[in-house]
Amino acid sequence: MKKIFTTLSLCLIAFSSNAQWLGSYWTADDMNGNTHVLQNHIDESKAVLVDISAHWCGPCFDLHESHSMAGVYHDFGPDGTNEVMVFFTDVDAGSSIPILQGGSGSQGDWITGTEYPIIGPNGQGAHVDGFYNGSGVPTLYLHCDNSAPVVGTSYDWWTLYTTIKGSCPSAFTYSGADASLLKHAGIAGCPGNYYAEVSLYNASSNTTLTSADIELRSPSGQLLYTENWSGSLSPLNKKSVSINYIITSEGAYTAKVTNPNGITDSRPTGDEEIVNVIYAFDNAYWLSDITVNVGGSSSTSWYLKSGSAGVIGSGFGGVPENITISADECYELLVIQGSGETFEITDANGVCTSGTANGPQYSAYFGSGGSPWTGIEEELLSLKLYPNPANNTLNVEGNYDAIQVFDILGKLLIDSEAKEKIDVSSLNSGVYIVELKLNNKSIRKELQITR
Repeated sequence: MKKIFTTLSLCLIAFSSNAQWLGSYWTADDMNGNTHVLQNHIDESKAVLVDISAHWCGPCFDLHESHSMAGVYHDFGPDGTNEVMVFFTDVDAGSSIPILQGGSGSQGDWITGTEYPIIGPNGQGAHVDGFYNGSGVPTLYLHCDNSAPVVGTSYDWWTLYTTIKGSCPSAFTYSGADASLLKHAGIAGCPGNYYAEVSLYNASSNTTLTSADIELRSPSGQLLYTENWSGSLSPLNKKSVSINYIITSEGAYTAKVTNPNGITDSRPTGDEEIVNVIYAFDNAYWLSDITVNVGGSSSTSWYLKSGSAGVIGSGFGGVPENITISADECYELLVIQGSGETFEITDANGVCTSGTANGPQYSAYFGSGGSPWTGIEEELLSLKLYPNPANNTLNVEGNYDAIQVFDILGKLLIDSEAKEKIDVSSLNSGVYIVELKLNNKSIRKELQITR
């Protein structure tokens, strides 16, 4: 109980009016040995966000895992419009790379997926902390010109960007027509026909965007379609634009915006984004009924839909239901008014998909294979993964040849020969797909990482 009280106290103190920058610019090395000079970024008229955190701080890790700073850095950092710089600092003097990777005493993996510089090891984070007199962590300082006020932590990247823009307008002064695309979340679901919807951003400070061309290219780079957008988008704002081309297959597509207001874009950084398209994994055993279990009460309802037959089952929160599914089919679990409720779908082999509904209407997808389990398939079916959720180590019980772990967009993260224990400490908290192989046959299972 004492630890919880201390963490909450530090979090509250971090937002006190006493937290301030002491007026001197720091120079520090990040975890990769690269030197960063704060004053250089200020001299370039950038807004510089400095996250004062610690590897043992729970609220700090929650903020980090919200990816709000990652979103701001991706779209407005050096590879975007180049108006914002972001630094993460682990101010604990004992910071090290193994700790930041999720080692003993750490809240989790701070490194994987973080594009902006991490300052901490070799006492560099503590060195940076000495230039501020904040009373706790996390604290966000926003350097703008010769001031560095504390800004409120935000778990939404667009809200954080709006705060930065309002607090440091001098960083966002690009004049003339300019357009960019914001980070794309990807497309996931059952195989079908999709239109890619992109987020168009007017990167100009003084010119309304009235037209732009948005190109869509295939995973091989072939130009598939050019959307000739026209409308009215005010400076430093965004809107969704649908590209009128049906995507029918998986892969990493590319969207790029060109010709803002009919002219050549003189600041092309940030104009291109990847659109990952991935369909549901075939991870459900279909020769016996599956069980759908959604948390909550009668105020929460759910529907199970198949790609070919529509709704094949329904129910309410807190009441498990058994449902017969078919081979070679894609399914959608639609949860209504169940925001924050957990769901789990189990088959004869255990859990095939699970998670937490996010929002008033939430969809989760899974598929069934096309052949019955016989011979080698039964041996694969008997494999056990535990614990699930896992932390740093995943145990595999049974006979198999190789294992691969993918994220939900299909990116391969772990590729290993058969072992009884698989190191998953490099994975962030979230849901992953594990593929186990034996004699050229394979089975996929869902894995949750919790830290």
